[in-house]
Amino acid sequence: MDNNVIFNEADIGCHLDNHRGHYIQRDVIELAVGYGYIIGGFDQFVINLYESHSHYEDYPHEELTELCDAAIEWLNSGQHECPNCNEGIDPRDGDYWTHKDDAEGIKRCKRCTGTGRGPRIPHQNFPPLIPHETQWSFNDGDFGLYRDEDEELMPA
Repeated sequence: MDNNVIFNEADIGCHLDNHRGHYIQRDVIELAVGYGYIIGGFDQFVINLYESHSHYEDYPHEELTELCDAAIEWLNSGQHECPNCNEGIDPRDGDYWTHKDDAEGIKRCKRCTGTGRGPRIPHQNFPPLIPHETQWSFNDGDFGLYRDEDEELMPA
């Protein structure tokens, strides 16, 4: 897991191509997990069994789709400034924390954990930063980081 990844303009495009077929949802989740997305033990168990059990009638395909959607939502979150503070300091709502070794007692925003980023999905790490006006999404069966101006890639 690497929480310090910053994608740049050269990273825009397909990251997982459609030759993966029905495995692509699992692969999107694994990509997100690799960048810090937190999933539970049961979700990881289901992902681990995908290759050998996805053909079973009772395999939880809908839940896998929902987890994939949540992973994409997470990948696209935290790309703006936190509305509650000034670059992670002096939160407007008064909900803050201070670092135990900080002699100055700087009040750091709890909502963004002092990063200045937002909005944050509760109980999750922040995803990698992506270039302005881009988003993670599917395009003709491929999954990647695409520009927002590509209207066909924008969610309805």
